[in-house]
Amino acid sequence: MKDLLQLVNFFDTVSLKDMNRAKLLNRVDTKYITSPSVVLDVLSEHINDYEVLMVNDKVSLSYSTIYFDTDDLAMYKEHHNGKNHRYKVRYRQYEETGDKFIEVKEKIKNRTIKERLRINEFTYPIAKGLECIVHDCTPYTANELESKLTTNFNRITLVNKKACERITIDLNIRFNNSKQCNYSLGNCAIVEIKRDKEDVYSAFARSLKKQGVLPLSISKYCLGTIALNNKVKYNRFKPRLRHVEKLVAKEDMQLSMVV
Repeated sequence: MKDLLQLVNFFDTVSLKDMNRAKLLNRVDTKYITSPSVVLDVLSEHINDYEVLMVNDKVSLSYSTIYFDTDDLAMYKEHHNGKNHRYKVRYRQYEETGDKFIEVKEKIKNRTIKERLRINEFTYPIAKGLECIVHDCTPYTANELESKLTTNFNRITLVNKKACERITIDLNIRFNNSKQCNYSLGNCAIVEIKRDKEDVYSAFARSLKKQGVLPLSISKYCLGTIALNNKVKYNRFKPRLRHVEKLVAKEDMQLSMVV
């Protein structure tokens, strides 16, 4: 983490206001899970290609996300069963600015469409007046949704200087739920490349591939749900989970050797 922060200090910076050119609320997402050391190597190749988001003189920004689902985890099951049209409903807080939103993410095959409303506070259940975004953007009703999982992480966001592309690098990822169960992804990084079109060339993706890092389609919500709920079905995710477990074990071993 420290080495990453030192490196991104060499990048040009961009403000939240100027980042509006790459909002990408309708986009194609590609996710990767790898080690911070690999991310460091890839970033070093692209210092002149991207700007890093800076807020209040910080480039590692703290996020808190609360995911909602039905009592029987219908949204999780849609993802697990490979449904091409699925949804997520969540609260998100940006710690540095204090901004809070209710967000709906709709996944249609390879495209992600995000709708959100700025709110003043998080309410449980979802407050009247906010129900419309759930009713209008999903097949669910707000009163059937419960808060299921909280994720906290630090994010570095890069904006391509020439193309409509954003890169997010999530670190220090932790999960917890209402039963006070906790789980950490350890010294792993989740990288997401967000583009306006699927066939847009990404030099960053090419650099990851050169490092042997390939796309891995699994969300933080699914990872956290599996980690904290030993009764949930996860057969379809097993190959991806083994990849994550091996990576976590490898990073833990390397850290222990350093210590």
